[in-house]
Amino acid sequence: MASMTIRPLDEDRDAAGIVELIRETVPTAVVSVESWLHRERTLPERAEYRSWVAESDGRVVGESYVLRNFFTEGSRNGFLDVGVRESHRRQGIGAELYELALAHARALELEGVIARFYETDAGTAFAAARGFRLVRVDLESSVDPRAVTELPDPAVELVPVSELDPRLVYEVDVETSLDIPQTEQIDHIPYDEWLGHVLEHPLFQAEGSFCAMVDGIPAATSFLSADLESGRGVNMYTGTLRAYRGRGLGRAAKLAATHWAAAHGITQIVTTNDERNAPMLAINRRLGYEPIGRYVELLKEGTASGPAPPAPAT
Repeated sequence: MASMTIRPLDEDRDAAGIVELIRETVPTAVVSVESWLHRERTLPERAEYRSWVAESDGRVVGESYVLRNFFTEGSRNGFLDVGVRESHRRQGIGAELYELALAHARALELEGVIARFYETDAGTAFAAARGFRLVRVDLESSVDPRAVTELPDPAVELVPVSELDPRLVYEVDVETSLDIPQTEQIDHIPYDEWLGHVLEHPLFQAEGSFCAMVDGIPAATSFLSADLESGRGVNMYTGTLRAYRGRGLGRAAKLAATHWAAAHGITQIVTTNDERNAPMLAINRRLGYEPIGRYVELLKEGTASGPAPPAPAT
């Protein structure tokens, strides 16, 4: 019989196993050991993040984590996630990992927790059985950049992010991020945290991410993250300043990133968009993106007032 241990996460020890787990549970994930470790190590202390793993015979077979929503001022909610390998489901591992995460959420006195995951029947049933309700849906779509023939408008000046003052790029990202449909709206991202999340991310391609310039001002941007070794990429974000919308600038920046990806061996780019974001969905359809799945966001309210689960194992 396999030995099973559930314990707090050890970053260095568990990194490779967690990445394998993510790649199994999120089929289109663009992640590496380096990028996962970077994410773990750039979370701010105010997130009060904690994570646990389930280990069977030295192999990571499950994980859970919880953290405060540190993006939204005054939020009393947090984010909670549970993932278990298919081979080890229906054994109570996910339930135990969930209870540990929920215990920490209650210790933080969070009023609710948000779970976001790649939609599956098993994941949806697990969440529904624990009082989560659907609040938002992101549509995931994919394109082979080599098949995209449309070229950016030659009248649009396009400059790689690698050639621009990072603060100018940051200002575009921060303003346009305020308009992204969210369960809880992003208020502000400090510059140093943005640098860690975007420019310093190991898979971020600064030369393959572009800004559309208007009179020396970055008016739109499209960010590309890619694992050049596997040939898989993700459009991290595309946004246009409000004063410059309706001119095709976001499309031009996204096209520039797409053609860079094709020229550098990328064979798949995925992107997610809120199902209500009609303008960006229209851009994606025009570029040849095809729907491949959904990410669902579910909310469990009343976390702080519920009965306390067992204390986390140490």
